[in-house]
Amino acid sequence: MLKFPFLLLTIIMVFGCAPFQPYTDQSPRNYYIVKPDDNIYSIAFALEVTPGQLRHANPWINPLYIEPGKRLVIPDSSPHSDYAQLERPEVDQSKAGNRLGRSDLIWPLARLDVSSPFGRRRGRLHAGIDLRAPRGTPIRAAAAGRVKFSGYNRGYGHMIVIDHGAGIETAYAHNQRNMVQKGQRVQQGMTIATVGNSGNASGYHVHFEIRRYGRALDPARQLQAGL
Repeated sequence: MLKFPFLLLTIIMVFGCAPFQPYTDQSPRNYYIVKPDDNIYSIAFALEVTPGQLRHANPWINPLYIEPGKRLVIPDSSPHSDYAQLERPEVDQSKAGNRLGRSDLIWPLARLDVSSPFGRRRGRLHAGIDLRAPRGTPIRAAAAGRVKFSGYNRGYGHMIVIDHGAGIETAYAHNQRNMVQKGQRVQQGMTIATVGNSGNASGYHVHFEIRRYGRALDPARQLQAGL
């Protein structure tokens, strides 16, 4: 009769003396602190992710206004992550024209004068290429698509983002004036803005970016008419 109480007491003593190991999430997390004048597009471009990936990682955020000082989880944009698959449409490889190639893009300016190339600059990635031009020079759409953003970003100044489908987006920044609106369809070569120096810019130029699923690509390598 005493065996069962003794066995129960032994179990309680053994497990009661074991150190308590609370569960903790061991997965690494990186965070971004929202700065004044930040918005979902400026943050997404700075982090090299898409706005959709940013919203998925932070479902509580309001895309129209993100309060400065808030901490955002930086999504994993590696090719095998769940976030990276969010805005990747199914593409039928057998159909021509579903994926933009080098011959499908043109430069945003008729005359090319590079003031700053794509790559590392002062320890940070310069995610586009700067093309110098006189103030007011027409900026043209690199390909047909739909305007995803047309407005003002803290560092980029007056900026336009065009969605060309198949995960490809182009951006045109530091504009003097934006001439298209969000949701508008544009054709390749159409004038969408004029060259300026708005935002964080020291001279008149257009900052031109090409992104595939949020990842910045070197425009000089993507366009058929190389520099």
